[in-house]
Amino acid sequence: MDTAQVDVDRILDKLVSAVKSTPEDPNWPGFSPGIGVPQPVKTLDERAVKMSEEECVELIKHIMEKLKEPVIARGVDKALVVEGELAIMRSRITIVNSHGAERGFEFSTVLAGFTLHVEKGGSSADKSVFYVRRYLDEKELERILVEEGEKSLLFLGATPVESGVYDVVLEPYVASEILSYSLAPAFSALEIIEGRSPLRGKEGQRVFSEKVTIIDDPFYEGALGTRPLDDEAVVTTSKPVIDRGVFTNMLHSYYTAKRLKTPPTGNGFRRTPAMQAMPRFTNFVLKPVSGGLEEFMRDLKRGIVVYEVIGYWMSDYTTGTVKATVTHGLLVENGKIVKPVKGVVIGGNIYEWLSKNLVEIGKDIKISGLAGLERVVGDAVTPSLWISNVRVGGA
Repeated sequence: MDTAQVDVDRILDKLVSAVKSTPEDPNWPGFSPGIGVPQPVKTLDERAVKMSEEECVELIKHIMEKLKEPVIARGVDKALVVEGELAIMRSRITIVNSHGAERGFEFSTVLAGFTLHVEKGGSSADKSVFYVRRYLDEKELERILVEEGEKSLLFLGATPVESGVYDVVLEPYVASEILSYSLAPAFSALEIIEGRSPLRGKEGQRVFSEKVTIIDDPFYEGALGTRPLDDEAVVTTSKPVIDRGVFTNMLHSYYTAKRLKTPPTGNGFRRTPAMQAMPRFTNFVLKPVSGGLEEFMRDLKRGIVVYEVIGYWMSDYTTGTVKATVTHGLLVENGKIVKPVKGVVIGGNIYEWLSKNLVEIGKDIKISGLAGLERVVGDAVTPSLWISNVRVGGA
């Protein structure tokens, strides 16, 4: 007897058993037949995916040397790149189902990540730098990573600050991470239908400051969520979910659209091929307004500028609760840096942060990339945020 066939039979038996024990969903509409005509959008970098291993190794070596140059020039005792990687992937998504859908597209993913370690005067600091895109632009890669790496000098000798209430300025990458977990999933029609989103019953109402406009944009060049189709063969479209503070659109999969008798929005995505498609952002884009990190720092009377956090994934979109631990920050008073900060927890509620506590949204917009890799959103593209009255737990 063929062992492989026995294994297949056993798997099928388990599948049938699982289906029989699962309650039938009366709202299940079946699979999407494929809806709409896809717009042409660039998702594949042919040049990047054809790079040889030798070319990739040379690029890694070049970036490692470039990362060290500016900090060495500023007199550090030691500068080491302790970790580095470059991955260039070519993938294809094909959607075929029994309802006649047969669509797909190819895409590339470029991931570069390095950790720079610096030592000076008995103090040390590490700074992680990343570049995640649909394409590879070597000049952009070098510029972004070197700029981020040079910031490592700012955090030598970092310590906690006293607990209290502070103004907080979030660097764009940090804003992306926090928004991806504390807010983005709340726009899912499934979360709204099931009562797990604070946005339930608020369509057409003002929920944030007029400064806040959030767009689901599947055509944002270079971002990981850029694509012509969702995972159900429905075409993607650009649309505001928040327009000048007003909740205008929820995100639909084919399933949720049929439940609410409305057209699907092209936002049905699977974390894995075996999982049900769930509504999710393609690219979460917070529209820029004015100023940026440097301008906000100059205007700060007393606050913390946050460059890196961990634990942001503990934020809760069902309540809007924000929680993150600052690993790289600066205490600023009257526009001057007082000291580097680490080991403090920032907390609050994202609905308050983006309404009564919102001082300003910058125009220094950046593609996160990492948010896309975590699959909470396709990607997040945000500027800096200046928030007042933020609870900070420190020393």
